[in-house]
Amino acid sequence: MIQKTSGNINNQAAAQGTAQTAKPATGAVSKAPQSSVQQVAAPRSVSSVISAAGLPADKLSASIVSFSRFFSLPLKPELLKNIRQQAFEAPQNASPSEPTPAAEDSEPKQGIVFKNREALSLAAAAAEGKGAELQPKALEAYAQAVDPEWRQRQDSGQGDQRGERRRENNESEEEALQKTAALSAAELKKTALEEAEKNPLLAILNRLPEKDGKRWIVLPFDFSDSGRVFKVSLRILLETGKIADRADCMALDIVIRDTAENGEAEKRRLFVLEPANRLSVYLQPEISAKYQDALVRELSTLLEIAPERIFIKTQTEAFPFEADSGDGFLRSIDEAV
Repeated sequence: MIQKTSGNINNQAAAQGTAQTAKPATGAVSKAPQSSVQQVAAPRSVSSVISAAGLPADKLSASIVSFSRFFSLPLKPELLKNIRQQAFEAPQNASPSEPTPAAEDSEPKQGIVFKNREALSLAAAAAEGKGAELQPKALEAYAQAVDPEWRQRQDSGQGDQRGERRRENNESEEEALQKTAALSAAELKKTALEEAEKNPLLAILNRLPEKDGKRWIVLPFDFSDSGRVFKVSLRILLETGKIADRADCMALDIVIRDTAENGEAEKRRLFVLEPANRLSVYLQPEISAKYQDALVRELSTLLEIAPERIFIKTQTEAFPFEADSGDGFLRSIDEAV
């Protein structure tokens, strides 16, 4: 992490994935006279913001605008362009901005590149909201903590290299699976907190508040259960400054790889709990209406949420919670610095 007010980049801190300091609050901010009344911006569409900022009219730009809105960032062209640029500067995304591969699998590869860039954009927007800017390697590490699917793809890509080691250590792996099969909620909580504290960068970022006074934290952790590998990212938006911190919204993002089902079947489940006990469940792939009803009943019993407050949806976006722009219009946002 680097200091936003300084032009010097501390390469050593970036290489270690640690953070130095956030943008300092000097308190010497010039204020408008009392007679001056701040104007509230009229609702604007995402497309109009993209056009005004001079960004490419694509899905990534739309996500960047939504992420910026989520973190209450000023929707200024320079800031939006900077977030997009960071998504292209990360080590795994240093390819040309307009790749044109001719291979038959180019479409899946481009899809993965987009997903990575979207996760990087979300991470960059979150860091900006905390008054910090991350070096490319640190940004990539933060994005991987945010996106469990990225970690799953990374593991799958390294599968061939680890294959021989897995065969040699098959017995010890089976023992590990048996040990984690009976994990309780308390043990999972302990695992998540311990994993976050092991990452110096993540530990510091989780403690930094957003500019709007809230605090967005990320708790990534992985575990195995009966042949299934779970990659998890718990993202929480905390209301701070009160007697006790209160979770304003929570997103539990889970990628499941089942090695015993159709080779290596993969599923993604995103549970978003919002105020007033509203639970949205995003599924990928989609399940039948029969199983949706059964899932609603089970969740209602477990979480003590009325069935009519539980909504099952097919997941079409990687981060529908953070990127939800509703009717496509941006509501009143104070763009003053």
